[in-house]
Order: sequence, then structure tokens, then C-alpha cells
Amino acid sequence: MARALLYLRVMSLVGRVKSRLQRLKQPKYLAGSVVGVAYLYLTFLRRVQVSHAAHPPASRGPVMSPEALTFVPELGAIVLLVVLIANWAVPRNASLAFSEAEIAFLFPAPVTRRMLLHYRLLGSQFGVAVTALIFTVVFGRGQGLGGSLWFHAIGWWLILATLNLHLTGTAFVYSKFLNRSITSSRRRATTIAGAGVAVCGLALWGWSVMRWPQQADFGSGSAFTSYLTSQLHTGPLPWLLAIPKLLIAPYFASSGSALLRALGPALIVLVANYVWVVHTEVSFEEASIARATKRAARIQATRQGDWRGQAVTRKAQRPPFELRDAARPEMAFLWKNLLSTSPLFRPRVALVMVAIVLIGAEFLVLRPQSEPIRLIAASMFGVLLAMTVLFGPMVARQDLRADLPNADILKSYPLRGWQIVLGELLTPLSILSGLIWIGLLAEVLLWPSDKLIWLNGSLRAVAALGLALMAPPFVAIQLLVPNAAAVVFPAWTQSVGRTERGIEVLGQRIIFVAGQLLVTAIAAIPAAASAALVFFLAQWLAGLLAAAVLAVVTVFLLLSLEVWLGVRWLGQRFEHFDLSSELRP
Repeated sequence: MARALLYLRVMSLVGRVKSRLQRLKQPKYLAGSVVGVAYLYLTFLRRVQVSHAAHPPASRGPVMSPEALTFVPELGAIVLLVVLIANWAVPRNASLAFSEAEIAFLFPAPVTRRMLLHYRLLGSQFGVAVTALIFTVVFGRGQGLGGSLWFHAIGWWLILATLNLHLTGTAFVYSKFLNRSITSSRRRATTIAGAGVAVCGLALWGWSVMRWPQQADFGSGSAFTSYLTSQLHTGPLPWLLAIPKLLIAPYFASSGSALLRALGPALIVLVANYVWVVHTEVSFEEASIARATKRAARIQATRQGDWRGQAVTRKAQRPPFELRDAARPEMAFLWKNLLSTSPLFRPRVALVMVAIVLIGAEFLVLRPQSEPIRLIAASMFGVLLAMTVLFGPMVARQDLRADLPNADILKSYPLRGWQIVLGELLTPLSILSGLIWIGLLAEVLLWPSDKLIWLNGSLRAVAALGLALMAPPFVAIQLLVPNAAAVVFPAWTQSVGRTERGIEVLGQRIIFVAGQLLVTAIAAIPAAASAALVFFLAQWLAGLLAAAVLAVVTVFLLLSLEVWLGVRWLGQRFEHFDLSSELRP
């Protein structure tokens, strides 16, 4: 029976590879595969080859300082400890990732529980190995730490395989602990009380022996590193980090002998987790069936147009606003699409966020000693602002991309095509514009004036208001590109929007992202050139402040005109769009 299960696992992998290769006959997957392979090669593999050619393994040594080489493993152990603590902090049932076909054939078969468990653990190793290789290429090329690619690959596999076993074992423990027929209420209460006492004791121990950083600890990078290293060797941290350090030691091995010495303890940790999982007697069949059912429901929801696969789990929500009978029909699309988003994207939540930003910024500005925290907060809002502008239109898909399977219903409405397109754009446009406005408000309030000497006083206010004014039409242009692609290339859009994985899907997404950035840049060129010309002439005639205002107005008007023309053109294309004539992906 064990050989039969192994044969089934190997042939399932072979079948998956064959199906991936067969669908390369379709142009959308072939083009995506070519772009995906080229991206991986040019971004990662080519850099690794160039680095190995320039620095052979025999002559390559660590390029980090000794202090950094000492501190980086400590930091890795801390990250691994945080992952383990987060894993234990979330109770869950013992469920394994079986497909519906595997459940139908294997669960009624004369197969022991341990065989099923080994079958599932063996199946997960392929994903663990692939993830380890990806992490090795992306994160650990073995240059800065003085190691090699093989050491990093072995280290990543040990870490990920052990984590996979530990996550399964934690789920088994919680399932057994929460089962009333196995664990009594008194035992549960005693266990919870003991865990609480242990956590409180560790917290008090650390609070009593660890010290807060002083001004001298921030004097230089080496001083701060020394402070962190000293604190990691006091209190309960050395005991808590002991096992994570053993597990990550092979990753940081700098030679073959060091790798062999580190492999023994790491393999002991791996085997201990394996024994723990295999010998934990708990029923996982019912939870696995429920998990497979939910997964099948998500796949079915995805095929029906819900790209997130959450149609079966969506709960009723309060309406985002009152929809009046005499309102514009575009507002009905906004009302409908907001219902499909998170309750966090509501006007009252935005007002609360604005109030938090105002109060927090005032609190930090009035305290000069908190300037480092103020700069960190300003930097975080700057990153959030940049991420919203760059990736927001790709993530916020409550528009034609989500409603494309319902195109026949939308076309039956007594509305023009441009009205449907405009209504579909309003939800992601309002969400992204609100996030950008909050980010701009935080940047204006938090960023110190002495850091922007060239942009003070009225110019700073004009710049902030100008960016806030230009944000909606610029975001609308970004949203028009993927929505136009949804109408022109519906089969590609549906495959990209799903939860599929693979090199071909990665390539398809790269093609869409590159096309969106290119079209957005082309659309912004006329507005930028006209604004530059207006600014130059107005500055010569009316001064710097008036020139800035006129340039902002020029950009806003031209971008708005481009948005209107794009909405009208896309509306005409949508009116002639026939979903039945498109190939079903």
C-alpha cells in the first residue's frame, strides 16, 4: 500500500507537469511562459551566474562586517521565533490539504491513518523544495554571508520542512485540546492557566533584566548592533532562541565542515517534529473534508467571476450609503461594488483615519524629542502612498474585471456604455483616491519643514493640494488600462485574475503590468509637457506661486479630458462586446 501511495503521488506530479506543458499550445499561456522565464532569468539567474563568474567559490568570502555576521543569525532566529509564536497564537482544527478526488478514493480505502499522513507529508515536500529553491535564488545567493547556493538551498529546505511539520503538529494539538470528548474542561483550564503563568513569567523576567536603549546606543550602526546583540543574550531570549538557532545554522554555514556540524542538530529538530506529528493521535478526516469543500467552493466562485473566490463566505453588510431614487445611475454601481469590499472602505472609517492622522501628527510635532518616530511615521506613510499609486489599480478590481462574466446582464440595462464604464470605475477610484489623500495629509503634517527648505510655506500647501487634485484623474487613467484590457483581452484577464500559480501566469501579469505602466506614462506625457510650458511662462509673467497653481490646473484639466475620452471610447467598445463569442478560459 505504501508503494501504491508513492506511485499515486509521483504520477500526480507527472500529470500536473504534463497539463502545464499541454496548455502552452494556447497563445496566452505560451506568451506568459516566455515572459515569465525571461523575467526569472534576467532578474535572478543571470545575476547569480555573473556573480559566480566574477567571484569563484574558492575565492569568495564574506563581504559583511564581523559584527553583522554575528548579528544576522540572531536576527534570523528572532524572525523564526516570531513565526512560531504567531503559529501557536492561532487555534485551528487538524486539517490536511487533500483534494476532493483524494478524499473520495483514499479515505474509504484500506489505508491506515499513518499512511494517509505520510502521503500528505510527502506531497507537501515538492512545494517545500520549490519554495526553498525560489528563496535561495531571490534572497540568499551566498555572497554577503560567505556561503554558497547549495548551503542556502539546504538551509531553506530544513527551515521550511520543519515549519511545515510544526504547523501541522500545532493544529493536531489544538484539535485534540479543543475536543471535548478527549480533553476535559478542567484540563483545558489548567493548561491555559499554566501557559498564561509561563508567558507572564517570561515577560517579567525579560522586563527586569533587559534595558531600554540610551542615546549613546544610537550613535552609530555598530553601537546599535552591539546593544541589540547584548540584549539578545540576557533574560529568557537565549533559551527561547536556542532551537531556532539550531534550525537556521545550516543556512549560515560558511564551509563544508561547518555545514556538516550544523546539519546534525537541525536534522534532530526536524525528526523531532516528524515524530511529534506522526504519533499525535487525532482525527483529521472531518476537518480535511471541510477544508476540501471550502476549496472547491472557492474554485467554483472563481470560475463564476468572483476572482477572490469568496462568494460563499461573504456575509451581509450594512449599505455604504443611502441610495436615492433620483440619484445618477453611476452611483448605483458605486453602491453595489462597495458592498463587495471590506467594511473598512467606508466614508466613516476614512474620517476616523483622518482624525487619527491629525491627532497623532499634532502629538508628535509638539514633542521635539520624538522626531525619530515622526520621521519613521512619515517614511511609512510615504511607502504606503507609493505602493497605492503603483500597485493600487492592480489590486482594486471592483470594476469591469470583476463584472465581466455579467456583461450580458449589464448590457441589458437602459444605460449607455460610457455610463456603465464610469459607474464601474467609481469604486476603485474612490478607494484609491481616499488612501492617497490620507497619505498626502500625513506627509504634509509629519514631514519636518527643515527637511524641505526649497518647499516651504505657501508652495508646500500648493504642492499638497495640487497632488490631491491630480490624484483622481491620474488614478482613473491607471484604472482605464486594465478595464480596457478586460474588454479587449477577456480570456487573459480572467486567467490573470484567478488564484492560479505558475510561470505562465507570472508572465501574463508582467505583461499586464508593463502595458499599464507604459500606457499611463504615455497618457501623462502631454499633461506634464503642457504643465511645464505653462509653469515656465507663468513664472516669468506672474511669479512662482501663480505658476504652480496654473500648472496644477493644467494637469488636472488635461488628465480629466483624457479620462473622459477614455471612458467614452471604452463605453463604445463595451457596447459592441459579445461575451458569448469569447473563448472560455
